[in-house]
Amino acid sequence: MWSNGSPNGNRKIRNATRIERNGVVFASKVERFMYDLLTLHGIGFEFQKRYVLQEGFRYNGETVRPITYTTDFWLPDHDMVIDTKGHKTQQGTLRIKLLKRQFAEAGMTTRIELPRNPDECSALVGRLIDEKH
Repeated sequence: MWSNGSPNGNRKIRNATRIERNGVVFASKVERFMYDLLTLHGIGFEFQKRYVLQEGFRYNGETVRPITYTTDFWLPDHDMVIDTKGHKTQQGTLRIKLLKRQFAEAGMTTRIELPRNPDECSALVGRLIDEKH
């Protein structure tokens, strides 16, 4: 079911292999699987949506870059963010908390889903399809 794609691994994600298909670069096989599922079922999404969690600033003459978080999928019709994560990391957990805070402060109730494998991706898409009916 999985093809190996590019031999270059994603060093940010443990055991992830970057895959390019039709000009789209995926950070992992699970990300590509979710992309294919959403496309197959006609579920609208924005791919690789970037959020600024903290603006950049200057500190004692030093420029401190903003903290950003790029989620894999934004589903506007479902008010949902999906980020496919094979393994939890401390950095990823912190950024998700910051994203939740940003949503809460804006009065948003956007759901954040973090499927870790193809089975969890399939179950999530199944729930989305059921919600429409």
